[in-house]
Amino acid sequence: MKTRILSNNGYSRTLWHDHGDGKVTVQQVTDVTAAVERAKGLHNIGAHTTGMGDKHVASVPIPVLSEWAQKRGKTYADVLQDSGLLKQFLEDPDNSVFRVWKGRL
Repeated sequence: MKTRILSNNGYSRTLWHDHGDGKVTVQQVTDVTAAVERAKGLHNIGAHTTGMGDKHVASVPIPVLSEWAQKRGKTYADVLQDSGLLKQFLEDPDNSVFRVWKGRL
């Protein structure tokens, strides 16, 4: 199998895998370590409220939210337009690493 990097922006890579049998796979790989550390840092310094008084609930990379939505048969846009879906994502313990404000939604 031959692999080529199609794009790399430092936190996300798109890879082309040629299986040699006429089939290829395109793979998106995202490193969310920096986003997790950012959310943790904001939480630790108490940056839970914006300058306008709103709660800074989370800092979530788009690929994470997109993958979560896709597993549920939804799109990223669906999650942004449906506050119930977004709340499901934010209340899921598996996604708590992206939370800045840990209060109840």
